[in-house]
Amino acid sequence: MRQVGMLPDEREANRFAAWLVTQRIEAHAEQEGEQWAIWVREEDRLREAREALAHFREHPRDAKYQGAERTAEELIRSEEAKRRQGQGNVVEMRGRWGTPGSIGGGVPRRCPLVLMIAAASILVAIVTDRGNSDSGGVLPNLLFADPSVLLAGGDMWSSVARGEIWRLVTPVFIHFGWPHLLMNLLIFWDFGGQIENRRGSVMFAMLVVALAIASNVGQAAEMQLREHFGKFGGLSGVGYGLFGYMLVKVRFDNSERYLLSKITTILLLLWFAICIAAEFPPLDEMLGMSVANSAHAVGFVLGMAIAYAPLFVRKPA
Repeated sequence: MRQVGMLPDEREANRFAAWLVTQRIEAHAEQEGEQWAIWVREEDRLREAREALAHFREHPRDAKYQGAERTAEELIRSEEAKRRQGQGNVVEMRGRWGTPGSIGGGVPRRCPLVLMIAAASILVAIVTDRGNSDSGGVLPNLLFADPSVLLAGGDMWSSVARGEIWRLVTPVFIHFGWPHLLMNLLIFWDFGGQIENRRGSVMFAMLVVALAIASNVGQAAEMQLREHFGKFGGLSGVGYGLFGYMLVKVRFDNSERYLLSKITTILLLLWFAICIAAEFPPLDEMLGMSVANSAHAVGFVLGMAIAYAPLFVRKPA
């Protein structure tokens, strides 16, 4: 979702959003403080929508805007009828220009990459018996360091150093147990779904790859430093990166209308603290947890940095 601009009056905001719908531009209006923001779904129609808004501000009584709400409703009903009759694939616009009632301003999430990554993670969990089986060679080829290389005297970097660069990313698909997988997928769907829906799959893919590489490298570096050569995996490093990204966006520049509740923020930060504390006595023996805290930390910090970078660049010297 991209913001077109603001209008001071609810009626005019809804009329203009409805007119955009009649032009086949998915849009809706929502209140922000004492004004009303106009949002559009397709980024490639943003410039057109902003030019139209400039005209609307100067000529709000123009005849072409009169009856826009009624025309939009008729168009929506017509498209709904065509969809129900199976006469073709049409984009549902209902709820796009009124006051939103769900995540994304009333727009259904479009996040094919999130679904693909989730499906791949579930498939890997099944094939590897939740990270416990090396049968078929799937698990050794997804881990950051090939176990056979470690047994032969190699270190955490040996597999990547010999050209197996996919290992920088693939550990995110490995999960050790169904609770581990379920928790990561819930976080990934909540945060990743919002980001891909608003920024598009290409930008989201670049963000996920950057977070995956950074968090995996960070975890591998810690294990190398401690000379604890083993296996790690999971989407949690990426998940905390997406969390950090949204935390900054919601706090400093929420033009894309991300939803991040205080309870979610508190729980994730509390869990982060518990995982770190679990590495030290007496909690290490009491909890018996093995968590990739470095992956969490690196992902979280990088996610915040990526979100804040555009704001830093725009700041006056």
